[in-house]
Amino acid sequence: MFLESLESRSLMSASAFSTQVTIDRLDIRAALLKFRYDAVTASATLIADCSALQAADVKGDAVLAPLFTALHREVKAMRHTLDLDRLTESSAVLKDESAVVAEEEQYVADEGNEAARTADRIQMRKDRIQLQDDAIAGLNARLATRESEQTALTADLTAITAALGTDTGASSALQTAVNNFVADRTASLATFESDLQGIITARTQLVTDLSASLTSTAT
Repeated sequence: MFLESLESRSLMSASAFSTQVTIDRLDIRAALLKFRYDAVTASATLIADCSALQAADVKGDAVLAPLFTALHREVKAMRHTLDLDRLTESSAVLKDESAVVAEEEQYVADEGNEAARTADRIQMRKDRIQLQDDAIAGLNARLATRESEQTALTADLTAITAALGTDTGASSALQTAVNNFVADRTASLATFESDLQGIITARTQLVTDLSASLTSTAT
């Protein structure tokens, strides 16, 4: 009930670009893979934590049960906002990807016409830059959502920890389960923010290098 959705964005197939642009694409793939790995790892950990909480009957604890309900409600709200952020990004990026594909088809059709192909290459770079800009905008929106919600989630986790300290009815198994969950949930929040920032940095570098290659092609 407290798991994260995976974030992903496939990269369009690359034409002949500079070595630096190729490296940038690999950096983005590496950043995406790190996010996916961390998401899967965190999900597995939190599943185990939630199982331990259920086994220790957290729902039967009058002090902790309402606090976990509040946390669940906050996580659900964050997921909803993140889903809207993803849909907004996907709409923009799909439009950009369609433009790139259309330009690649035009490039093939212009075989033998070097002047036209030069114009096609310039337009493809512009389209790819727009695609990355829209992807970055989507990532920034999700990062802002996570940062905004982190304040509320952290407050909920802090309240749970404080309540546990005065909950005389909590068994040792429940105390251990709660402490593990709070620690793992807090760590996952920081990890996901760091991963998203890494993806943003990698995509921003790609935009910089695509722009440089665009200038080079134009001249």
